[in-house]
Amino acid sequence: MMRRLALMAGLASACMFVSACASSPGTQASGSGPPVSVSDGCARFQRHQYEVCYAYVVNDTWLARVPYYKFGRDPVLGPPALTRLESRFYGRAQRLVTGQARDWPQHVDVSVPRIRVVGQVAVSANLATATLHTIETWLVRAEPGSTGKPGRVLFAETSMHHTITLDRTPTMLCLGGHCLHKWVVVGIR
Repeated sequence: MMRRLALMAGLASACMFVSACASSPGTQASGSGPPVSVSDGCARFQRHQYEVCYAYVVNDTWLARVPYYKFGRDPVLGPPALTRLESRFYGRAQRLVTGQARDWPQHVDVSVPRIRVVGQVAVSANLATATLHTIETWLVRAEPGSTGKPGRVLFAETSMHHTITLDRTPTMLCLGGHCLHKWVVVGIR
């Protein structure tokens, strides 16, 4: 019961954060509708589908990928942004994200991405891997110059379908023989 209450409080906090960001003028990726929407597949508790959806949208995207896109080349904020990204994206997925931003300028504008989780969320029988399907819209530009014109587009996707693969990995947080785990992104297609 307490776990469900904590989950709902976390989801409510994330929704308030997303709503606040989405209402900021000039920070939305093109398109209409809310920045995040999820399918009924995310509303399942018995196979940890809700954890998978929350992990990808909030922990992996909002709290790791977006900050890395925004600050990854900054001499002060870049190292912590990279550390966070490396803790949430492994292998091919990590190389994809870091490769996208490798040649970007230090200062960029990252619009609020739109992420829709669609269909069922598949979790393996041993709870070790999961797959979800998304439709995502992203817009990253170089910061505007002195003329005020929008900067050049560095990365853009509009309603792009992705298959996201995640692995369940243990964390270092253990108590009484039980260790917490996290879902990390290992594949983006």
